[in-house]
Formats: sequence, C-alpha cells, structure tokens
Amino acid sequence: MKRYIPFIIIALLFMNACTDKDGNTLPACGVNNPTEDLAWLKAEIDRRNETLTKDMKYCYIVQAELNGQDVFIYEDCNPLINKAIFILTCEGTEIDTQESALAFEQLKNKTIIWKGNDFACQINL
Repeated sequence: MKRYIPFIIIALLFMNACTDKDGNTLPACGVNNPTEDLAWLKAEIDRRNETLTKDMKYCYIVQAELNGQDVFIYEDCNPLINKAIFILTCEGTEIDTQESALAFEQLKNKTIIWKGNDFACQINL
C-alpha cells in the first residue's frame, strides 16, 4: 500500500493544478471581485443560480478586455440554437456589436467567471 501513496499524491496535485480558466474572477472595473462587488453582475449571477432551467447548462459568463476596457459577456454554447451574445460594460450597459462585428475578435484575456453546476460544454478560451 505504501508504494501507491506517491502516485495518489501526484494525482491529487494534478487534479488541483489543472484549470481551464474557469471561476478565475480577476479584478476589473475598479473592484477586486466583480461577481460580488458589481451589483448588476451579482444580481444576474444570483438570478441564474436561482433559475436553473434545462437550457441553463449551456449558459456561462465571461470576463474579458475589449479595447482596454473590462467587459462581461453572456455566452451560450447550446449546439442546437443560435442565441444572441451580449457584451456588457462595467456599468452593465450593452455594447452594440451589430455595428462592430470585429468586437468578438478583439476580446482579450477571457476567463469564465460563472457557469452552472451541470455545465455541458467544453470551452477553449
């Protein structure tokens, strides 16, 4: 049994060290934790946590930078529908991406800051 202990320890370290950039809320918009400190974003996350529907397993929220500004994106990865994706400013105001189709290509430092417990997608940011 003792000879398995090093392998078990290494496996546990690997499991804790691996990340796909999920849940890594970074300081943004002048606050340390935007998911808690931006009232509109916290309210949206609370609403999503309380309203768990069948389709919610495809929804997630991304924090990113667009042209030097912190932004938040409501995204969806449902393979059966083409849902509108919203980019929001620090104030929770939607950025009009209809006029700037390049906005999505200009997003940098993307990280998932919220997804449902039964999230169904593999996302590569």
